[in-house]
Amino acid sequence: MSLAARALRQDSTPVAALARSVGYTSESAFSNAFKRAVGVAPRRYREVARS
Repeated sequence: MSLAARALRQDSTPVAALARSVGYTSESAFSNAFKRAVGVAPRRYREVARS
């Protein structure tokens, strides 16, 4: 998840592509796991990190 969090902060890669790059077969599964680990959804994390 730390790799995904860094990518969300630094890159503009779509969440679906990021999910595949870190080993998830679906954006939904990645989003659920990310939210469990970090506390917020990936898109929300990106918005907050970039503001």
